[in-house]
Amino acid sequence: MRLSLRKPPEDTWEISRDQYIWLENIGDEHLMLRLASGDFRFDKGRKYRFRRDILDDPKVHALLDARKLAIREN
Repeated sequence: MRLSLRKPPEDTWEISRDQYIWLENIGDEHLMLRLASGDFRFDKGRKYRFRRDILDDPKVHALLDARKLAIREN
């Protein structure tokens, strides 16, 4: 069996800055997000990067409305 060491003609995976957002826990307590991909502990005062489609999650939207999360620029 021979393995090819040539690079593919084009990259198939690129990161675009507009596909991601930063969410910051501005509340005074840790949050536990139950996302479709699994549980996520969101520590207070921390900022994490997520795909933009997390804003479609009603739980995240409720936390944004309650001012426990904030959208931040990088």
